[in-house]
Formats: sequence, structure tokens, C-alpha cells
Amino acid sequence: MTDAPIAITSASTGSAGFTGSLTDQPLAWHAVTVPDVLTALDSTPDGLAEPQRAARLAGCGPNTVTSRKPKRWLPELAESFTEPLQLLLIAVAVLSALFGELSDAVAIAVVIAAVAVLETATEMRTARAIDALRTMSAPTARLTAGRPVPAADLVPGDVIQIAAGDLVPADARLLAARGLRVDESTRTGEAHPVGKDPRPVPADTALADRASILYAGTAVQAGEGTAVVVATSARTELGRLGKLVADAKEPPTPLQRTLAQLARAVLVLAIAASILVPVVGLLAGQPLQDMILSGLTVAFATVPEELPILVVVLLAVGGRQLARHGALLRRLRAGETLGAVTVVVTDKTGTLTEHQLRLGDIHGERRHVLTVALATQPRPGAARDPMETQLAGAAHRLGLPDPAEDLVAFPFDPHRKLVSRAHPNPNIGPQPNRDAGGVWLAVAGAPEAILGRCRLDPAQRAKLDAHVHDLARQGLRVIAFAERVLPGIPQNRDAAETDLTYVGLATFTDPLRPGVAEAVAALTTAGVATIVVTGDHPDTAAAIAAQAGLTAGRSIPRGGDLTELPDADLQPLLTHGAVVARATPATKHRVVTALQQRGEIVAVTGDGANDAPALAAADVGIALGARGADLARAAADLVLTDDAYPTVVTAIAKGRNISAQLRRAVAFYLGAKLALVIVLLAALTCGLPVPFDPVHIVLLEVFMDLGASVAFIAEPAAPAAMRQPPRPPGARFLDRPELAALAAVAATLTVATLPGYLLLAHTHLGAARAAAILGWLAGHAAIAWTLRTRPGLSWRANPAFPAWAAIATLTGFIVALTPAGRLIHLSAPSAAALAGVGAAVLTAIVAATITRRLLRFTARL
Repeated sequence: MTDAPIAITSASTGSAGFTGSLTDQPLAWHAVTVPDVLTALDSTPDGLAEPQRAARLAGCGPNTVTSRKPKRWLPELAESFTEPLQLLLIAVAVLSALFGELSDAVAIAVVIAAVAVLETATEMRTARAIDALRTMSAPTARLTAGRPVPAADLVPGDVIQIAAGDLVPADARLLAARGLRVDESTRTGEAHPVGKDPRPVPADTALADRASILYAGTAVQAGEGTAVVVATSARTELGRLGKLVADAKEPPTPLQRTLAQLARAVLVLAIAASILVPVVGLLAGQPLQDMILSGLTVAFATVPEELPILVVVLLAVGGRQLARHGALLRRLRAGETLGAVTVVVTDKTGTLTEHQLRLGDIHGERRHVLTVALATQPRPGAARDPMETQLAGAAHRLGLPDPAEDLVAFPFDPHRKLVSRAHPNPNIGPQPNRDAGGVWLAVAGAPEAILGRCRLDPAQRAKLDAHVHDLARQGLRVIAFAERVLPGIPQNRDAAETDLTYVGLATFTDPLRPGVAEAVAALTTAGVATIVVTGDHPDTAAAIAAQAGLTAGRSIPRGGDLTELPDADLQPLLTHGAVVARATPATKHRVVTALQQRGEIVAVTGDGANDAPALAAADVGIALGARGADLARAAADLVLTDDAYPTVVTAIAKGRNISAQLRRAVAFYLGAKLALVIVLLAALTCGLPVPFDPVHIVLLEVFMDLGASVAFIAEPAAPAAMRQPPRPPGARFLDRPELAALAAVAATLTVATLPGYLLLAHTHLGAARAAAILGWLAGHAAIAWTLRTRPGLSWRANPAFPAWAAIATLTGFIVALTPAGRLIHLSAPSAAALAGVGAAVLTAIVAATITRRLLRFTARL
């Protein structure tokens, strides 16, 4: 077969003309000849007339790809009101209004609105930051006459020109090509450019090997050509991926499950307390009206209206800290989910590796190999693909000149896998076995194609084949070079590319990103498994996985073979270090869902459009932002703005810290609420008035709720957080350690508060309440201190915690001992009473410290 361009002739349009159904049920365009493609699309080699284009644009719609619906303020705001605790607070606000407590109803409504607005504003701000990462404006396309049109206006049947540097605007069938190579890594995972050719290929050819088709979103690296658009918008391969992303259902996050648990638990506590307190008071002889009001007060006091704010602020602060480390949280709830991740499913090209092929070794006489390599390339100034650029740079560093203008060029042919150029022999310089006259042919291409056309005896061929295979198993891309002296200019490549003399090899590698091996090791130490799923060659994928330190696993069936594998057989194969190569987007999605069905919390990392369905289905989707595809960023929960894989470790560590501090804050918060109920019940059981008026409860909650929230939010991570496995998937938030901490807080805070009140309540109610408030404010700060990850941490590491504790204690002294207390109906207790309060608080602190050590809260929370 010759290299002459395929002639494009006008095709008959047929009587039926073009129908939109061809775009909805596409032909196997890669297997159809050029004339038949034009006939099916009712087009010509020059494209469509303007009236045809306008009619088709009206029928097909714009050539745009959507993923998930863009974030809008009102839907996002409405969604925030459906959280379990928010619904509970709404119910409490309504009940408050019905019972005449309008001030409480208004206060709770303000809290509900503040939470919703804060969460929505944070997520919208992150969405705008993601949009700012879009460095490419909407591409344009060139029709055959050279006229540019917006890519969004393309329709099936348009004939477009493609050249190096272009982004393919739609799926298109090649009509003619010259040395065309396209980077399809965002679709297939292959790190190197693939050759394109207009000749049809068999209908059952795999997507990655359809050389006659250009796919939307891929980048042209070298060469030029013309193509007819066969699919636009959602009907392109990129559009199908976008639909998979849009249809993907996000699994509920651990935080959502947690809040649902807390809402149920708190509702039970609030109802029980609001009934129990009045009943106990009535049995003790208290007035009915007072007890009804006390019951409502207890119900409102036990409902954790500040807990949603605590959660949102905790996640927002964690999100800001992540942003400073190069990671943007697109969904706040994913911040806590990161801490629960048990498996990371990672792409290879562009995620583990740099996606920049670099010249490795030269096998053969270096100067000779690079001379041939330079002679196979386009003239200086023409577009070169990355491998050609690397070879040209190495040749120029040796002082080798660019060859003279070629006499004839046979561009890269994806079927032959060869490129060759003929030059006048005297302009190359003296070389062994060259005649002074004639033509010198330089050839480069795939090793199997070169070796098959060289003069080699069987032993030489076997040795070179084994050498090439060994290089490929190391994950290297291998290019072979050969030459030939001809008596004259060859008429076609069949006559030229035969009887060649072998020259040597060049190897290329797509190196690991900095810190990848260390990041994988850190995840392994943290009990997080890593699985590689890539569209690249199995040998390349296995070699890169080994370089990253993943030697414990094994390669499992190629991606296409997994579709026939039952879940029961697939799940046991998905272990730490497993490698799935030649994976399609559907394969990656299947791997994620299989792991989730096994009970894993799955994070997916990727940068290509082919990763988007898996990113959307994962518990946490992590996309590379700087060089990642728009579709991948839109599908992800977390976007790495620095494209650094170690940031994944930072994000998981921050997620674990968010989860740990949330557990500590909730244990303290709910424990304090329980202590409040116990103190009220104990006083009523003894026939005494309740220790706290509503105004006192408001004062306590300022420090107990909001102050403690800020203090816990700013806590640094525990040193051993990434040296132990994550909490088991599906584990209840209110598990034994959490309930033990909650009970310890309730018990010790009761000890700090109740004795002082009981001692004075029979003689002086104002002084008794002052003693109770002082004991509470001083005791609860010290008890919270025992729940810290590192109680002995320097105050500089988290100034908020000691500041909160000092202010709470100081406020207790001010309201208990100064005239300021009279404003809220308090009287200063005696010195003896103060000593009793101090003894009670000290006892509570000692008890809390002993309990913390016995129950190992530092390691278990």
C-alpha cells in the first residue's frame, strides 16, 4: 500500500438524505469507508452548505458536553435544610412557637438559617474556585475552507481541518491524514501519542485501536488531516462519559450517616428528658406549671441546635487548611469522608506519573542512532511530538546538524507503525556502508515493525526480540531505528521500507511524579490499600506500580475481561497492590462499585475524562486540577490544585483529624447536655428548684457549645493518626469509645457542678446557683482538656483551647463573685462554699484524667 493521500470524491447523497437517527444510533464509523461515511452523513468532501448546517444545528443542538448540573444557590440552599439535625431543629422551632416561646423559636430559626447559608456559601465558593481552573476557553474548529467556527456550532457532516496543537472538537471520521498523532491519554490512559490513519479498521476493533476515528477532547500532537464530524455533544464518547457522571449516584457519606444517628439519639434524649424532668419534679412536690415550663426548657436545652454549626465550621476550617496544602473541597461533607477511606483506586498516566515521556537510554552507537532519529523528523520549525522533541534535543546536544530537506517523506502510519524520510546521501556525512551518491533512507518505528524489515539472521533477531521484550516489561516505551542506501528516490514506501540495516533503540519513560513512592508507603502504613486501574499496557502498568512500591499485589485480568467476571470472583482479586490494565471507563466504575459492595470506603484519583465515571461513583473522587480534564474536575469531590500525589496523603490525614476532632467535640458536647439533664433531675429529686434559669443555660451554652467547638476545631492531628488503620467501614459513630467518653464527661461534669449547689440550695438559692455556674464553667473547661488528642500540647499549637478555658473560668468567677452576677440573679457564695466548689472541681478533673487513661481515649477516639 502506498503513502499517497486518499482521494476524496463527491458521494451521492441518496434519496433519503441525512437523518438525525444516525447520530443517536451511530454506525461503526471506524469500519466504514470514506465514501460511505460521506454518503451516510449526506455530506461532501467540502462539508455542508450553510442552510444544511443551520438546520442540523437546530435539530442536534449545540456541541457541548455536560456532566453534573452546575451548582445553583437555591437548590444548594434547599438541600442543606434536609440534613437530619436541621429537620429536627425546624421541628423544635415550630413547637417553640406553638408553646408561645417566640424568642426561642426565633433563635433556633436564626441558627438553622446560619448553618444553611454557611454550608451553601462554602460549597459555592469552592465551585467558583474549580471553575477558575479552566485554563482553556471553548475551542474553535476550522472548516475545510479554513473558516473558524465555534466548536459548539459543529454538526454531524461538517468537514474540519486538524493540525498539531488542536484540541479535537467532536468525534470525527478521518478523511485524509499526514503524520497525524493524537494524545488520547485522557480517554485511554496510554501515555504516548497514537497514530491516526483514514483507512477503515474491523468493526470489532477496541476503542483504543480505532485509528480512523478522532475523539472529542483529545489533543493533536503532530501532523495534519481532515475529518468529517460523526457525533457531537452527548453522542460523542466524551459525552457518554459525561452522562455516566451525571447519572452516577453519590453514596451517603459517613458524616451523613453519623448525623442521622445523632439526630435519632438526640431526639430520644430530648423527649425522654422533657418527660422525665416534670414527672420527677411533680413527684417531689413541685408546682405543675413550673414543671411544664421546666420540661420545655430541658427539651430545648438538650436539643443540640449548635451541633450543625459545629460540624459545618469544622469542615469549613478543615477545607481551608486543605486549600492551603493544594486541595480544594468541592463538597464539604467529603472532608470527613476522607478520614474513613480504606482503599485508593488510582489512575497511572498523569496521576502516578508525570505524563511527560522522557528519553532514557540509547541502545547502539549513540551518535549513529541520534543521527538516524533526527533524519526521520520533520524539518526544523515543524510540529514534533514529545518523543521527537526529546530525541532532537539529545542530537543537538551532541552537535549533530539537522539534515537537509528530505527528498521524500513517508509519515507515520499506524498500521505499519513506521515513519521514514529519504535524504541526499552526501549531506549526511560519511558513514560505514554508505555510497557517496544515491539516497539515504532513515526509518523509525515500533521495534517489531523495524526488526521485521531488517536483514538479521535468526539468532540476532531472537536476541533483539528478547531485549525489546525485557525493556517493555520495565515499563519503557521503545523506538527502533534503521537505515538503507537506495540508488534513487523511492516511488512508494513498499519499495523503500524493506531490506533495512538495524541501527539501534531508544527508550522513553513516563517517570513517577515526585513523592509518589513515599505517598504510597504512607498510605500503606495508614492501613489504606492502593489499587492501580489504568488503560495503559499491562507491562507498563505493572512496572510503574512496582516503582511506586506496590509489589504485594498482582495483575488481574485485563479491563475488558472483567465485564464477564462475577462480583464474587472479582472482589477477592481487588487487594492492595492489584493492577488492572487496559481498563475502560466502565471497568474503573465496576472496580469502584465492587469495592463498595465489599464494604470499603473508596477514594478514586484521576485526571482524564475516562476517570470521571469512577470519580463520580467513589465515596471521595480526587481529581488533578492543573492538568486534569474538565469532566474529571466536575465529577470529583476534591481537586488537587498542585497535581501532587502526596497531597492525597495530606488530605486523608486532614480527613482523619476532622473525624477525630468531630468525635471528641460531639462526645464533650453531648456529655455536657447529659450532665445538664442529670443536674436538673438530681435537684428536682431532692425537692429543690432547678439549678439554672433559662438565662443561666444561655450563658453556659455560649461556652459549652460555641466556645468548645472553636477550641476542638483548631486542634492539630495526633502524631500516630497515619500509623494506624482507619475506623472500620460501617462502624457506628456512637460506638463504645464515643459513648464511654460521653458518659465520662457527663459524670465528671456532674461531680464538678452538683455538690456546690446541693450544699447551699437549702439556705441561699442565689449563692447555690452561683456555685453551680462557677463549678460548671471551671469544671467543663478542665474536663474538655482531658479529651484533647495531646493534653500536654504547647499553647502555641492551638491558642484557641487555652484561651477558651481561661475565659470560661474567668467568666465563672466574675458572675459568681462580683456584682455582675446580680444582673442574672446570682449572689456571691462564702469562702467555705468556694473551697467546696474547688474541691469538687478538682475531684472531677482527677476522675476525668484517670478515666481518660484507663479507657485510652487518645488512641480510641
